[in-house]
Amino acid sequence: MPKRNVGTLLFDSGFAVLLQAGILAVLVPAAWPETPKPQEEPRLFSVYPLGDQPGATYEATIRGVILQEAQAIWFETDSVHAWILRVDSDPESDAKAATPTDAVKIRVKVDSTAMPGSYAFRVVTKRGASNAISMRVTSGRTIAEPEALTGEPEHAPRLSGFPLVVNGRIAKKGEVDYYWFEARPDEELSFEASSGLSAFDPSITILEPSGSWFDPHRLNRIAFNDEPLYYPDFSTDAKLVHRFERGGPYLVCVQAFAGQGSLNFVYQLRISEGRGDPPLLRALPKPGWLEHTFTRHFTADWLTVLRARGASAGAPEHLETFRAVKEPATSPPVMAVPGIVEGVISEPGETQRIAFSVKDEQDLVLEVETPDATTPLFNPVMRVLDSTGHEVVTNVYTQLNNCGAFMMKTIQPKTIASFHAAANYTLQIHDITTDKAGQSFAYRVLIRPRIPHVGKVELVEERVNLTPGTTRQVSLAIEREEDYNGLVALNVEGLPPGVQAVAGAEPEEEKPPLMNAGKADRYFPKSQKSVLVLVAAPDAPLTTLPQRARVVVRPIVEGKVSQPVASEVVPIMVVANSLDEPARAVPLAAGKP
Repeated sequence: MPKRNVGTLLFDSGFAVLLQAGILAVLVPAAWPETPKPQEEPRLFSVYPLGDQPGATYEATIRGVILQEAQAIWFETDSVHAWILRVDSDPESDAKAATPTDAVKIRVKVDSTAMPGSYAFRVVTKRGASNAISMRVTSGRTIAEPEALTGEPEHAPRLSGFPLVVNGRIAKKGEVDYYWFEARPDEELSFEASSGLSAFDPSITILEPSGSWFDPHRLNRIAFNDEPLYYPDFSTDAKLVHRFERGGPYLVCVQAFAGQGSLNFVYQLRISEGRGDPPLLRALPKPGWLEHTFTRHFTADWLTVLRARGASAGAPEHLETFRAVKEPATSPPVMAVPGIVEGVISEPGETQRIAFSVKDEQDLVLEVETPDATTPLFNPVMRVLDSTGHEVVTNVYTQLNNCGAFMMKTIQPKTIASFHAAANYTLQIHDITTDKAGQSFAYRVLIRPRIPHVGKVELVEERVNLTPGTTRQVSLAIEREEDYNGLVALNVEGLPPGVQAVAGAEPEEEKPPLMNAGKADRYFPKSQKSVLVLVAAPDAPLTTLPQRARVVVRPIVEGKVSQPVASEVVPIMVVANSLDEPARAVPLAAGKP
């Protein structure tokens, strides 16, 4: 069994060293092979149909570019399997395109034990692994739209037997897919249109053939939904719940919100009885460390977790919870610091407050969590007032727009405040509006000391395809929270045989200073870009499937390497220098169930 190549890299603000096999070496660019211009890599656009239910076996078509040498379909799960039937040039692709589109016909088998959800996969070719896209495992009977669908309401197929999922596609600009269904009097149905492509924003319309004074066959719109709420990082999938007063035939139609169309605009329409699950009115869940969000949760050991990410270890501290009171209150309760204050803005225009004391000069961090309703529905504003009622700090970040010379204000989930003397203070919490409130407008505010630590770590590259004797750059964006200025160790594990990771440096991008940026240091961390260079030896053996390498990030605490605070996975392949080289045999498990 080959030894795993592991490189440990220490990064400070401008210096990088490599620790490997007990040897300390300062790296210079001349020691590495020159990085050639990377060859064009395979890229996926869509898969149609988008998915099926557990236990199903079906055929699907993957559209993308540089897929003629496709060898296998690679899932990161054992619940879904696929193998390649054939690869063709897409006859419907743009003949003037610089890179023609390919169509990969595959057979998919979903295990009967697979859970409903999205499953990412890649196409493996002689040029390496493609980007990842997802297919879905559905819950319930699943069908495909008819091949001869004309887009005319009178010829629309009839749907029955709910719950039901329909795989469809908006293939052309202005296309509308119609489906007939029967509703009983006073029946409530849920309609969901889920897109397999972020650029495709589907909408749902319910039509009733109730006619008009001039046209007895006219279709009248009785319900419409684009998405429950449009906001950055929210899902653009449409969901519509409607109660039908009258029984009879109705039409449901799916189209792109702005009338776009493409062979890659695939969707699933799900129809079920009842209201179903409520729409997710918050940002889509993302992996990794999410410190600057209103929806992260303060655990009981939150201070211990932060110290483990960079500061020196301290004694465990118990976070006591307090309740704020509604203004006006002659004597608000007093909370201990560090501590958590909870409350609910249940009435429009309501302001709640609580008092706390600062014993000496120190920096404090105020973090607010909205466990239920969150932005843009509930927008919590925090204000710290001194004994005279003067505002000391707020979570409202203000900056001047340099084009229009107007002030821009946003609320932030985290604020750092410097207190220069012992004193008593009052914390106020209210919604940014005076007309929105409710039992879902719950908040938790943590007041704690400043703890320097490593924040979010993000790997820029989505996959790496190397040829023997070449190098590829892998970049990580590391956020330094609360003035963390310590070393960070990067440990690369699970590299393919013949591949090493070394520290690299690239010229810093010269950015002009932000004019009128306000007090950004109160609300945002400092970001540092760290560079790793993956070096493939000239005799590095080729790989037939991606290998999951792992970049592990550890802070250096008091001269010692601490526990990992982040772990980013990147698929890596070593591929042939030329497509004329003989192809390696693909293991049976790679492409066939």
